[in-house]
Amino acid sequence: MNSTNNSQEKKDPESIILSFHMESSATLWNRIFEGFSSEMVLVSRFEGKDRKALEILYRFGSMVVERYAKCAVEPRVYGIVIKKDVSDETEETVNEWMDLMRTLRREIIGVL
Repeated sequence: MNSTNNSQEKKDPESIILSFHMESSATLWNRIFEGFSSEMVLVSRFEGKDRKALEILYRFGSMVVERYAKCAVEPRVYGIVIKKDVSDETEETVNEWMDLMRTLRREIIGVL
């Protein structure tokens, strides 16, 4: 019975931390008077808790860059950063991308 319990241990949801922020080359003045027509980049930051998590993040990052246009993956010492140009995207599309990143996080935790 012990071996069954070991195989069913719960995954640590804190092994991968995901956060979002936006980057833009526009000034606040541009935002107020021109709206969101200038370049906007959604940054998804994945942080790994340990070496195994980092290795898996790097592998997933290489798959993301192969499959998705208008995005770049940057490896970091703490994990990866995925930058997606959302300048021409609707709010719905941006939300879908964020949901995809959350799903990616769950998949990575499942692999751990």
